[in-house]
Amino acid sequence: MGLHSLLYVSESTLTLPAEEWQVDVIIDVARSRNSALGVTGALMFTHVNFVQVLEGSRPALEELMTSIRRDPRHRNIRVLEEEALAYRRFATWSMAYLGPAALVEPKIAPLVQQGGRRVDPFATEDMICLLRSLTAMGD
Repeated sequence: MGLHSLLYVSESTLTLPAEEWQVDVIIDVARSRNSALGVTGALMFTHVNFVQVLEGSRPALEELMTSIRRDPRHRNIRVLEEEALAYRRFATWSMAYLGPAALVEPKIAPLVQQGGRRVDPFATEDMICLLRSLTAMGD
């Protein structure tokens, strides 16, 4: 079983600020579940969208995505990139959290405004690099 990664984006259904506490619940559950499944990654929340990179075995990622797709706090979930990895990019994080990150909304816009077109691979790589840079500050 090799190491895999996926990047998804979703729209938040949370009513802010009343339900902002739900993000803390998402993070706590993700850290516990990811650790148990051997998954690492990073989550960003912008008050409008969630963007998450997950790294682990394909079965673990499939299990997490099934759970995320059932989560009513997300809608319009789109996996933008899946790839095999030689090494973990977020090795020290069961779930790094970055947010609320309204300043990065321009970086997320190319990922969510694609309509039926393919996502620009440079936009997904830019997001992964941004997430890695921001999590490096917390190491």
